[in-house]
Amino acid sequence: MKKNLTLQSFVFAFCLFLSTASKSQSLYFCEAVDKEGYAVNESNTFIIGKNGGYFDMLVRLPYELKSYYVNYDIYEVRADGSEQFSTTVRQDAQPEWEFFWKEMTFYDEGTYKIYVYDDNDYLLTSSTVKVKKQY
Repeated sequence: MKKNLTLQSFVFAFCLFLSTASKSQSLYFCEAVDKEGYAVNESNTFIIGKNGGYFDMLVRLPYELKSYYVNYDIYEVRADGSEQFSTTVRQDAQPEWEFFWKEMTFYDEGTYKIYVYDDNDYLLTSSTVKVKKQY
């Protein structure tokens, strides 16, 4: 009986984890965003020209944003794994949005960690992208 209860508890916890994970907020890097709010040609690596290049950063939420702006904090990831702050980019928003995106231009190659915050400085999501230069 005790073994069966433990198995049931594990199955319940696993199902709860799956339902929570499937509804989590996500940051995608892509070439474009379709009209339904999905990434087109999603990737975590982009090649830019010698004068720079751009791609979209798409945020998808399982709920309404409830904010009037978001901030993208951009950090360059160093070889030792530490993060060096680069810049903050602000985007105006609407509280009812469940997805939004921002076209971002990069001029230097490297690995970048992007953190997205709402107007209450609540972390919505984060992800890492690698930018390579084509010479």
